[in-house]
Amino acid sequence: MSKKQLSNSGLALVSSQLGTVIESGVSITDGMLILSQDEENDSYRRLLLELLQYMDKGSSFTDAIIKSEKFPPYFVEMVKVGEKTGRLDTVLLSLSEYYSRMDEFSGTVKSGVTYAGILTLTVFAVTFVLATYVLPIFADVFSQLGLTLSDSALWIMTAGTATSKIVIWAVGILAGIIVLGVILYNLVPPVKRLMLNIASHTKTAKAMYTARFANAFSMALSSGLDIDQSIELCEKLLTGPKMRQQMEKCRNSMKEGKSFTEALEETKIFPSLYIRMITLGFSTGRLDLVMKDIAKKTGDKVNDMINVLASRFEPAMVIIMAIAVGFILISVMLPLLGIMTVVG
Repeated sequence: MSKKQLSNSGLALVSSQLGTVIESGVSITDGMLILSQDEENDSYRRLLLELLQYMDKGSSFTDAIIKSEKFPPYFVEMVKVGEKTGRLDTVLLSLSEYYSRMDEFSGTVKSGVTYAGILTLTVFAVTFVLATYVLPIFADVFSQLGLTLSDSALWIMTAGTATSKIVIWAVGILAGIIVLGVILYNLVPPVKRLMLNIASHTKTAKAMYTARFANAFSMALSSGLDIDQSIELCEKLLTGPKMRQQMEKCRNSMKEGKSFTEALEETKIFPSLYIRMITLGFSTGRLDLVMKDIAKKTGDKVNDMINVLASRFEPAMVIIMAIAVGFILISVMLPLLGIMTVVG
């Protein structure tokens, strides 16, 4: 049974600490020993000592993190490149920046999903209380008083009850679909591939995959790999099926004699503005820095897109709740006015 992997914030912390230590000229084993002595977090300290134990037995740093089963494939592959090219400090510091951005991105997604879930539950709870407790009370009052409601009031009350039931069922079905989707995504690989394939065609997913590609490509170049090797590494690391197809298309175009920028432009991964930036970076030998800048810009765009979706969801749910609750309250207030008239 595999161990639980580090979170994005944990990966950012470990890679930042190790990268800084190696950059200062300390060996990685001495660095891990120093960090383990100063680390206050027990889980991180145990991880550092575990890695140090593997390396004392002759394992490389890459082999040690593989044996620990705490690091994702992306992290492992980049560290492998860093060890091979002698630029492990550069790779680790780049990974720290990457996972810091991923942690920020994950926080944005979780915040949006949590907020949407709270609003949905609020609609469900309010509607459920009105339908289950409030409307039956008024129905009993009318029955005890022996009142005959007008056709309009009776229709509104019946419609209010029906509306509340529809909202309850709709929210319940939606919640069931979400829970079932999460379970199938985690337990059934074909369903996971299908969901990823569908999601890869959305604008947000395309922007996210583009940001991940630009970041991975930048790190690969700064680690000492050439363009062909960087593309091959990105093709292996990226999970989006559409992005992998585009990477393969780019590599095949380069084999046919086209330049990197021409092949990349054909894939339509980046807009024309970014292609011009890449062309300039390619001609000046600063392609890794250009890709890093594009990764940051695209990552910020993804966060903005998620925030926009969340900002649109909020008023939509408020409107739905207002309509449902308002309709139910009207169905209660009109008969109530009738009672007050009779009593008066």
